[in-house]
Amino acid sequence: MSGSANGAVPPVEVVLTDRAEDLDEALGLIHDGFVEAGYVAPLPSGRRMHPSYLNPGTFFALARSGGQTVGVCNIVCDGPFGLPSDRAFAEENDAVRAAADAPLRECGSLVVRSEWRRHTRHVFTKLLGALVRAQQAEFFASPVMFAVAPESERFHRGVFSAELVAGPRPLYGEPAVLLLTHGLRMREGMAAGGGPGRRAVARLALERHPGWLSDRRRFVPPPPEWFLPLLDEQGYLDRMSAQLSLLSPFRPPAASPRRAARARVTA
Repeated sequence: MSGSANGAVPPVEVVLTDRAEDLDEALGLIHDGFVEAGYVAPLPSGRRMHPSYLNPGTFFALARSGGQTVGVCNIVCDGPFGLPSDRAFAEENDAVRAAADAPLRECGSLVVRSEWRRHTRHVFTKLLGALVRAQQAEFFASPVMFAVAPESERFHRGVFSAELVAGPRPLYGEPAVLLLTHGLRMREGMAAGGGPGRRAVARLALERHPGWLSDRRRFVPPPPEWFLPLLDEQGYLDRMSAQLSLLSPFRPPAASPRRAARARVTA
């Protein structure tokens, strides 16, 4: 169901999670959204996995209604696999890394289920309110990056008090711009009021007892038997094997570059 009989928006709850059973559902929705947007070709698994999702501290926000996941986005913490936006904005991200006192985060993969598009604003508001709550409480000092379509720049500037860093650049075959915000900018922006989108997100972010929000994070890596096939399906293990092969003259030989790549990702 995408709405109630009288046209009202059904209740939406948000779950913060890093559990494989929840991530599998999230990656399916992200896959469908990316395929629909023309960013990627359909995959047999119906899941879109990125190595940066394995960085410690990364988590997803799932919007749910009536037992169905209707929207998703994530916060990727910088780590051994970098950020998704490094693919187009590596130099700019490195400059922010060099000046920052805390690890970078990237907010992205914001997708709403197709049957729920008429309620996109409501779902987005709940998801972003949950992420702002986490940002203000857990990584206030971290710069938060956004790699978004140019037409979304104004929205992110308004809601997150974000500033333009670079762009447009090709990312997944489409132009994207890079934006930056941090905890103090967001706090000052929420205090200043602004447009209806910012006010709605601020209201949810500052709510004292959010009955619509739950936290299922365990802060442990997902099991390799779940994520390795997904990485392999998208060719990441082969690319890592090729990189290890290039380094082979400078390091002791491994059993095989591909096996070494699997071991490195698992570790």
